[in-house]
Amino acid sequence: MATRVQIDFDNTYDIQPLSDDLRISMFTSELQDGSSLPLRIEISSEPHALLESVYNLAFGPLNARNQIDDMVEITHKDYSKTFSSILLAGLAYLSDHPDQYLGIDGSNNLRAYYYYRMLQRNFNYLNEFFEMRGLKYYVRISRFGKHQYENPFDFDDVIPSMSPIEKGHVPALMFNYFTFKVRNAAGSIVDFSQKLK
Repeated sequence: MATRVQIDFDNTYDIQPLSDDLRISMFTSELQDGSSLPLRIEISSEPHALLESVYNLAFGPLNARNQIDDMVEITHKDYSKTFSSILLAGLAYLSDHPDQYLGIDGSNNLRAYYYYRMLQRNFNYLNEFFEMRGLKYYVRISRFGKHQYENPFDFDDVIPSMSPIEKGHVPALMFNYFTFKVRNAAGSIVDFSQKLK
């Protein structure tokens, strides 16, 4: 994964909405090998089972079953443009649904750390548009040899509620789920849904 991502909503791929409510959209990302890959962005139609008013945002290429494969490793030519496109699609949706949150799942520790670093590096820019929060709600299964079934869950490895993401702050436990809510001022700056093709 790339380490330096510069989010810029004026430097994105052409995003094509596939649904009137902006829940589903796609764009084509250029890859390092010179090829291109269609990426789908999909916002769940039902709120998260554990988080009220949070709708999951998934992104990635479609697999053989026509589902987003968010675990595939992709080498983008321009990670900044790719992630700017994903977040712009989310911002366009939230501008039309300001009472909702979008959630992005880190899916594993490496990705969660990568996403957090990206949010920190772009904090001043993103903070103009989003209220950003993080939480850690996955319970890890501990494996301690023969004792693994006596107490298999590490409940100390959980942050049970959404905490504000603050510039420069490194949480003691890394978040694995990140939420975004549009700031009131963001909608008045520009109609972000108009930026989608």
